[in-house]
Amino acid sequence: MEKRKIEAVIFDLDGLMLDTEPVAMRAMAEAIRLKNGREMTFAFFRQLIGHARSDTYGFFAEEYGFSVEETNSVRDKCAELIVEAIGRGEGKPKPGLTELLDLLDERAMPRVVASSSPRSQVLQKLKMVNLLHRVNSVTSGWEVPKSKPEPDIFLKAAGMIEAKPENCLVLEDSPAGIEAAERAGMVSIMVPDLVAPGAKEKQRAFMILPDLFAVAEALRDML
Repeated sequence: MEKRKIEAVIFDLDGLMLDTEPVAMRAMAEAIRLKNGREMTFAFFRQLIGHARSDTYGFFAEEYGFSVEETNSVRDKCAELIVEAIGRGEGKPKPGLTELLDLLDERAMPRVVASSSPRSQVLQKLKMVNLLHRVNSVTSGWEVPKSKPEPDIFLKAAGMIEAKPENCLVLEDSPAGIEAAERAGMVSIMVPDLVAPGAKEKQRAFMILPDLFAVAEALRDML
């Protein structure tokens, strides 16, 4: 991939900025047990990563026979359990995030959080870990016609800060997010969390790096 001028950074939230995916997995498993007593597999949870609620109704219907209303009930309980866990000190910012944000501050580079979660949950999580003041804007997969892997959320994020898509760097941990970045015409770096990159992610992402410390170092070379 040719070197591009990077003018803005678009962050995913869960699994990228915050170590919340293990928290979410435990919360979802508990919410499902409370609903129908069944256990959740990692394979099922993997399908949910990076997707908005509206895109997962079919997954819940096929696996558990849940209606839309039942799925919403499980999702709401899961969100409640995640917030409780963050309140207990779980789901902390990922190592290297502070240093990366400091670098963006030094370069006066705008940044947007673009998450598949509902906007209210995104704002709540950022407030709870004292990060809301460190981002310029927030957008949600619920605010666009189609969520990841479609490019809508990233294109909206770029528009919110008046940045050209080709000059935006997307930081993601999910395959759906990396695909969405490619479709938006943006440069992406994948920092894997629970899901290891496959052949498609290795092809689509500009880089695959182990942590946000490495992202900060790479970004210094890209600016």
